Amino acid sequence: MRKTPIFVGVALGAGIGLFATISEDIGVKIGMMLIGALVGTAFGGAYARIGDTKSDSLKYDDDAFIGLGVEPEDLMHNYWRDKGRPPLTDPLEPERGDHMFDPDH
Repeated sequence: MRKTPIFVGVALGAGIGLFATISEDIGVKIGMMLIGALVGTAFGGAYARIGDTKSDSLKYDDDAFIGLGVEPEDLMHNYWRDKGRPPLTDPLEPERGDHMFDPDH
């Protein structure tokens, strides 16, 4: 990643913040310079990524869901294991079987 546009954005943002508060007290100047530097960092970072050829962004992939149990083929293949329900949505089994709340246990 190129760092020059980020540093230029920080410097320009701080300069604009200083110029906007030229007649104010030092605390207001510092605060506006910090806000300007923050906004300049965002713009510089975005500008640094504009010409980047390799992209780390996620692309839609048709094969991403195969084997996860959400495709019709997966549902059909696992129908008997899942007892007709969507995968991993079986109700929890009680600890002592179906008669957990019987008074004689």
